[in-house]
Amino acid sequence: MIAWPDTRGTPSRTLPFVAISWLVVTVKFLIAGMTLGPLGEMPQMDAGVYGSAVALILAIWVGREWKQKSMEASRGNT
Repeated sequence: MIAWPDTRGTPSRTLPFVAISWLVVTVKFLIAGMTLGPLGEMPQMDAGVYGSAVALILAIWVGREWKQKSMEASRGNT
């Protein structure tokens, strides 16, 4: 499994999923409203929907990192 280092230098298994999710949502935002030939027209996606999606993706990851840091602090590993 891919594991990129997080800000503490430890391998993060969730960071690749966050990066891929962010990339997919960003590509969807960029091609919203375009006609893609046989695939038809992509549905519109305004900035509010994009911002909400990115905020949710980041909130899940930040919540996990916060929980992990809290667990480390309770064990005395700050």
